[in-house]
Amino acid sequence: MNGKNRIDILILVAVFVLMIFSIGAVYSASASFSQDKFQDSLYLFKQHLVKVVFSIVAMFILARMDYRLLERIAKPMIIASILLLIYTVAFGSGPIKGASRWISIGPINFQPSEVARYALIIYLSVLLSRKKEYMNLLYRGYLPVLFYVLTVTGLVLIQPNFSVAIIIFSTSMMMIFLSRAKLKHIGFTFAALAPVVLVFVLSKDYILARISSYTEYKSSGSTSYQLQQALIGFGNGGLTGVGPGNSNQRDFFLPEAHGDFIFSIIGEEYGFIGALIILSLYMIIIYRGYLVAKECTDEFGKYLAFGITTLITLNALVNMAVASGVLPTTGVTLPFVSYGGTSIIFSAMAVGVLLNISSRKREDAESLSIA
Repeated sequence: MNGKNRIDILILVAVFVLMIFSIGAVYSASASFSQDKFQDSLYLFKQHLVKVVFSIVAMFILARMDYRLLERIAKPMIIASILLLIYTVAFGSGPIKGASRWISIGPINFQPSEVARYALIIYLSVLLSRKKEYMNLLYRGYLPVLFYVLTVTGLVLIQPNFSVAIIIFSTSMMMIFLSRAKLKHIGFTFAALAPVVLVFVLSKDYILARISSYTEYKSSGSTSYQLQQALIGFGNGGLTGVGPGNSNQRDFFLPEAHGDFIFSIIGEEYGFIGALIILSLYMIIIYRGYLVAKECTDEFGKYLAFGITTLITLNALVNMAVASGVLPTTGVTLPFVSYGGTSIIFSAMAVGVLLNISSRKREDAESLSIA
């Protein structure tokens, strides 16, 4: 690429390294489980490998496409996503782990909430850029934007998928905060929603069980088996780890070792140093992503880069916080690393868009200086 269209190489390298690393990490974390459930230790590994290759290809394709094309299809995307979420709530596959979050198309299990979160970010970027002069007005600016946030968040919440709903809502409100919306409107929104969320939490046994398990563990209780095993994994790893493929916790001690708790297996096999390297790669993505948003002169691109970076940031931080015992168990995957087709594919595609914004922000700056 020429200097004018150079993508942010640090974001590209960090994401590429994480996805390549995930191939070995998922194999190590899933081999025993795959052998026991599918009589093939490579079963989940092969599925993950295909998804990683597809994700990398999709990321490079979107990095070359003009992100501003998304502005034209943003409304159909958000409408389609809302319809998919409604269908999922009514007819989705499940309950899986206590929830109906998937749509099954033949052998493929598809999670619409992964699509909806990025569709919402794209459409919010359109609305916030077009309504920038009216965001301080309640009825003309703020409420029409909030409508889409609450619709998507609410549909994800009643699947139920509490943690993902909170991440989507938090990302959206941070985007709105960056606009000209009044703080009192945002404050009233949180105040109005607080009792609704409280009632929802108190009505869901699975959320109360996770909170109870977490608090009991913090007070030396013994009910949080999954968290205990995750922390044992970190303890086993020490400074340098037990070595790739030598995890003890993956062998039926730690549930979801290849998914939600893969960071614990990384800590066990690669130690504190390995976990710190993985954390550093995410910090590079976060820092450079927000820098892209800051430097972009196109309002749509600015909000979109900020939203994508924030979604990745919150997912990564929540996953690592859960695995290390800082937060109760949530079921949020580690972006680019955990096993999970929908998550890794759409996260990679979102990074492709972010890379494209990083290459075109310089074009916008040059065109403005010439004008």
